[in-house]
Amino acid sequence: MHNRHGGHTLIELIIAMAIAAILVTAIFQVYQLRQKSHSKQQLAVEMQQNIRAAISLIKREIRMAGYDPAANDGTDSDGDSAIDNPTETAGAGIRTAARHMIRITFDLNGDIDIVPSESVTYGFAKKYDADGDGIADTGGAPLGRRTGAGPLTGVAENIQAVGFAYAFDHDHDGNLDTADGTKDGSIIWAYDSDPDDGDNRLTTNLTSGLPLAGPVSLSDIRAVRIWILARTRAPVRGHFDQRTYTVGDRVIVSADRYQRRLIRSTVYCRNMGL
Repeated sequence: MHNRHGGHTLIELIIAMAIAAILVTAIFQVYQLRQKSHSKQQLAVEMQQNIRAAISLIKREIRMAGYDPAANDGTDSDGDSAIDNPTETAGAGIRTAARHMIRITFDLNGDIDIVPSESVTYGFAKKYDADGDGIADTGGAPLGRRTGAGPLTGVAENIQAVGFAYAFDHDHDGNLDTADGTKDGSIIWAYDSDPDDGDNRLTTNLTSGLPLAGPVSLSDIRAVRIWILARTRAPVRGHFDQRTYTVGDRVIVSADRYQRRLIRSTVYCRNMGL
């Protein structure tokens, strides 16, 4: 009679170890893929939330541009026995109308005075956009918000470009001015090409880059168009962006692994022209 000892042969053990190694490798690869996918999705979600929060805030405050209740509330706001005369105004409105920056004012409490918190500026700080073209010099930067004469404080991170353009009613007929002068024509979008000259008027057609027929007072602005181009805070593995983005009158050609989102919105200034 032969004695048979229970157990596995060396070959069986080697095969079992090989199978286990294959399984562990497969599990690890699946884990890595899930991690990469999660990281990619997380970067995209951050970018989406970032740009949506920024555009929402900017639109809300631009709608307040020109809010000046004392100027047209039908009362004697300054105690001079005259109702809504020229002195009963805080002079609220759009004060800077550049293609890369906007400054708006409003009189929230109707005290006929614009305090620092009622003067708001949006754009890149000079250190991020040295030439003032609305494109971040390093590819991505904080989009800033300033009240009064304070510093521009970031309200959105990793913004590559920002742009503004302005539609107006120069003849005060209740309609936005168009290229052919008809109500249904192409709306003229313009900006102040030199916002630092103290003149504070729209001077340049955004589409053609040519001067307007004549400068337009900023008080004639009735709508603002906004462009914001955001990118992820880090390159996205497996992604390569070769698209072309138009921000106002500037064209940005990408060629890297950042994922981007361009959002455009038009705000009608309900308090302007009242």
